Amino acid sequence: MISSVTFHPFFSHFSPALFVAGLALLFLAHKKNDEKLKAAGAFNLSLGLLASVVADFSGMVSVDINLRTVVEVEGHQGYSFLFTILYGFSAGYAYTNTFSRTALGYYIAGLLVMCLCLFSGYQLVF
Repeated sequence: MISSVTFHPFFSHFSPALFVAGLALLFLAHKKNDEKLKAAGAFNLSLGLLASVVADFSGMVSVDINLRTVVEVEGHQGYSFLFTILYGFSAGYAYTNTFSRTALGYYIAGLLVMCLCLFSGYQLVF
């Protein structure tokens, strides 16, 4: 359970939204061959990476492990840290080699881990 005074619920919504928006912009950039959309998608991923790091640290500070089992809390923390790492690689590849096979692998892996992270966070709240 999250303690009464926390910023984690505020910050935690930005990173998945910016990740999906960034990938959507990169998809449109690839489809329309537009450099401005590619830059906007990479910028969204950069902002989302920053939000993900802030959400990770605010979640570590705000957790009250006595109200939940260690497995529930550490499972969500593990998924969130893995999502942040994949987010970093996705943001890096968005700037350097945007549409390579490796970049697409990181984008897809990031989406899958994001879903796991969101589901485990949902289970902690409800």
